[in-house]
Amino acid sequence: MIRQYYEDADAGFDSTIDVGVILTIRWVAIIGQGAALLFTHLFLQLDLPLLPALFVISLSVAVNLWQIMQSPQSRQRHRHNSFALGFDVVQLAALLYLTGGLLNPFSVMILAPVVVSAAVLRRKSTLMLIGLVAASVSFLAFFNHPLAWQAMVELPPYYLAGVWMALILSSCFLGGYTWWVASNARRLSTALTEARLAIAEEQQVRALGSLATAAAHKLGSPLNTITVIGHELARDISPDDPIYEDIQLLRAEIERCRVILSELDVVQGRRAIAEEPPVPVTLLVNEVVYQRLGTDAINFVVTNSGTDDLEIPLVKQRPEWVHALENLLQNAKQFAVREVNIHIDWISDDIRIEIRDDGPGFSASILAQAGQPWNSSRKGTGGHRGLGLFIARSLLESIGGSVQFGNAAGGGGLVELWVPRSAL
Repeated sequence: MIRQYYEDADAGFDSTIDVGVILTIRWVAIIGQGAALLFTHLFLQLDLPLLPALFVISLSVAVNLWQIMQSPQSRQRHRHNSFALGFDVVQLAALLYLTGGLLNPFSVMILAPVVVSAAVLRRKSTLMLIGLVAASVSFLAFFNHPLAWQAMVELPPYYLAGVWMALILSSCFLGGYTWWVASNARRLSTALTEARLAIAEEQQVRALGSLATAAAHKLGSPLNTITVIGHELARDISPDDPIYEDIQLLRAEIERCRVILSELDVVQGRRAIAEEPPVPVTLLVNEVVYQRLGTDAINFVVTNSGTDDLEIPLVKQRPEWVHALENLLQNAKQFAVREVNIHIDWISDDIRIEIRDDGPGFSASILAQAGQPWNSSRKGTGGHRGLGLFIARSLLESIGGSVQFGNAAGGGGLVELWVPRSAL
């Protein structure tokens, strides 16, 4: 289960690396390093190994220019960016070595590459970078070029040990916390993208079905004409004619085309050419229940009533609406003990669907954040991530609908959703 969590968190990183941001951060760091070095040397007049320090900064400039000259595909690779951030740690460590080691107030800047790595790279790369920071900090604790002011101030050894420990613990905490926040955001984005792709695929399949129906409809008339001409040719030409066999082959191929078009016609069910016709909302709900969810072990009871209108409203099978309804019903089915009740009613402007199960209901902690991401009593078990209700709410809101979560008076979960009739 823990392994699956980390695999999910590391998924989809290739599309999240913005190399331009990393390059910009390094340019800002280079400018800051140069300005701090010159200010310390010229205005504070501290004795610094200026030329070696400027050489170290120039190496960072060279690495930035090298990254710019790489192809976009190379710059997107994790190994490429891991190496660049590892170089940043070594470069900062070298600069700190020349300017007082861990007693340099800017020693905390060695944590910056860890934060960047945790935000854009995989967990393994971040852990390796934290290890590199720990090794560099440990080296600087014992070896460095002391500044002149350090000889005049006698600091207890505990202070240096405290700085060493603070930097190592901070790298672990900041790296872990940043990676956790960023990975949650990435997994949420991945889940929403998957839902949008599923909807887009369903729309494309329906469009392809409509196109196939249109083709079958338009080709039917000319094919009938060709069939009639083929029959007349076969009737007028005697078996001894040299083209008699060609005519028979032509008739066989015409019949084959008729069979293919009839199969297309049967599969598509003679749907409308432009789009599927609207269906009664009760029929749509029943289709979702019995065709998409199944009724094994759990009994679904569907009832309906209406106000203002006597007729059952007709709705289109919009993917956002169907997908959201399926998610909510699937959630109710998973928590129900024996039965899920679905009640549909409508007024002149809205369609309302109430979903009630006979399960334990929503706990207070879950209900307080119902519809928010990563909010689930089963998160991390059986592949559940706590995103089903969030995706359903987002899809309904995208077409102008809304959803409310609560507990029924007699026990069990209660979900009410409203969708404007104009959106369907």
